[in-house]
Amino acid sequence: MLVVGQLYVVLPVLNKLAADWDTSKSAATWTTTAFGLAYGVGFLVTGPLSDRWGRRPVIVGGLLATVVSSLLVAAAPGLVSGLAARILQGLTASFFAPAAFAYLSERIAPERRVFALTCLTSSFLGAGVVAQVLAQLIGNALGWHAIFVAGAIVFVLSAVLLRVVLQAPAGSGDTNETAAKDDSTHEGSGVRGALAPYVFLLRQSRLALLYLSCLAILGSFVGIYTGIQLAPPAGIGSGNTALLALRASAIPAMVAVPLLAGRLGSIAPATRLVTALAAAAVAVAVTTIPWGGVWVAVWLFVFVTAVAVAAPAAVQAIAVSAGAARGTATALYTFALFVGASAGPQLANLAARVGYSAVALSMAAAAAVGAALARAASRARVPVSIGVVETVRE
Repeated sequence: MLVVGQLYVVLPVLNKLAADWDTSKSAATWTTTAFGLAYGVGFLVTGPLSDRWGRRPVIVGGLLATVVSSLLVAAAPGLVSGLAARILQGLTASFFAPAAFAYLSERIAPERRVFALTCLTSSFLGAGVVAQVLAQLIGNALGWHAIFVAGAIVFVLSAVLLRVVLQAPAGSGDTNETAAKDDSTHEGSGVRGALAPYVFLLRQSRLALLYLSCLAILGSFVGIYTGIQLAPPAGIGSGNTALLALRASAIPAMVAVPLLAGRLGSIAPATRLVTALAAAAVAVAVTTIPWGGVWVAVWLFVFVTAVAVAAPAAVQAIAVSAGAARGTATALYTFALFVGASAGPQLANLAARVGYSAVALSMAAAAAVGAALARAASRARVPVSIGVVETVRE
């Protein structure tokens, strides 16, 4: 939640950033996009690094590097330097997610894995709500700089804690990571060798469609919250209290979805993904009806619940189709998620000029397109074999 929350912490303080940096609120939204793009692109590099260096060193080292980048954001005197610092912060933060997914896949028993992965993806989505609430509270009390200073302090504490509790990397009795590292030595060298697994996966129509559908998951999620900040819906004032309550109303969804993981696991991942994205589209569209703040909060809760179901369903659907290339496939999944998260604020920024209804309908359209792509993916042929990695290497 802390790592992914860095994507969202600027949303409640866009006005403060714009005023402090002498720029417009629309320009300040690029601080979200800059982080999200760097974060997503970083996965394509940091995923393979965790295979070579081990999960614990990559996770702990990435957290410590993010301490420095967070402090640089806090010290940024203007928009240009702020964007540069946010890009660096996105890159350093990207060390966490691929290694965390791989660590759970290796360490958690199969019968508990769906629950564990759902908790992880729900924490990523929960960050979108919790981080905004905390950022708004800290920003109002101490200023926006304090948000990143506080984050740096907690990153240090997290790095120390995880260094203690995570199991030892290769060379210290970690057979899974030793195998991963030994196996990686057979891969082709150079740029071509590094890109070959990605190209192989993207040439499969089912996976390509699934990755495109993933753009809508965080794209619509981050987009609607950006739109709420830029153009609050009818019945929600622009005051801090009203916006704080609206953000907090979705927190229970982040608790409920992991608790329902067992029941949800009985439904095919592709079916869950299509249904969840379709439900998200309907829920966010309904918020355009001007029936007051409670109405918006209820349907925003439904929307967040649907997104929280869609995210783990997508990664499971991708894993089913990826065969032995699950590590590379997961890196592409997280890349697609956060490319969508980077595009969402800019789409919301454009739509907010018309009003909240335009924002909500734009996000509804994005979620509906994502559902259609996921549906098309479920009908596509899957040529993947379990030996896909060996085929790529040959």
